[in-house]
Amino acid sequence: MIVSKPRLLFRPDPVLGWSLTPGHAVQVAFRDGVVQRIGADGWRQVPGRSAATGPRLAVYGCSFTYGTGLADEETYVARLQAALPEICFLNRGIGGQGTVQNLLQFRRDIAAGAVDAAIFAIISDHRFRNIPHPSRMRQYLSLEWSSLGVGHVPVLRRGGAGRPRIVYLPIWQPVIARGGFEAFLPDDWMITDATLAALEMIREEAAAHQIPVGFALLDALAPAFNTVVRARCENCVDISVPMDAAHTHMPHDRHPNAHANALYAERLLPLARALGETAHSGERA
Repeated sequence: MIVSKPRLLFRPDPVLGWSLTPGHAVQVAFRDGVVQRIGADGWRQVPGRSAATGPRLAVYGCSFTYGTGLADEETYVARLQAALPEICFLNRGIGGQGTVQNLLQFRRDIAAGAVDAAIFAIISDHRFRNIPHPSRMRQYLSLEWSSLGVGHVPVLRRGGAGRPRIVYLPIWQPVIARGGFEAFLPDDWMITDATLAALEMIREEAAAHQIPVGFALLDALAPAFNTVVRARCENCVDISVPMDAAHTHMPHDRHPNAHANALYAERLLPLARALGETAHSGERA
């Protein structure tokens, strides 16, 4: 089935909140002849992946990784696949998702024995997706979300002794549209702390299962956030591009365009190659 916009690819998911619908596709409204396809496995198609015989490297992220507005071969994951044909690249990008949902999918993939190495792609807006921030929760009040049957979103909280825990919140909360909550919001550091906690959980999960992992920053809209993430995370690279007309689909859409994705792939290539080699060495051992 071909739908008219990416959000209509979504279906309810009890763990992630929403996932992509297998076998569906979307016609890009502002680019002639561009169709984005979801495979039978429920993930964005990566041309050339079926021929790969090496380790499986999953790239987790949001619409930047999924590749909104791009043909299947234009996404940075597809470009990495073309550059490193022996590695089996998995595009684990889903629009609107953040680090918490990426962590939950990582756990799923580990349980299924489906991943040998991983890269987590991060944008500055993930800070507001990883907590129940009103600016993000208001975006769920569209009747379109309700019609899709998507009912909740996983977010990170601090539990006893400061330990992070994931809880589920209903997304249909009309009171958010009417309230002025700005005076009650956590400060920038507290917001960032939730994402740092989620990244630490990812590192712990990866270490426990001996899965090499890396991190990539895709935008520089919050330089202080990028700085602290790089300081906290090993194997973290800043591959960001400006969010301007030269690197996005503006004026039609603000997502990174094909040029930006070519730059992402070029800058991410050394990390992807190193993770693939580490995962392959582990298989031989």
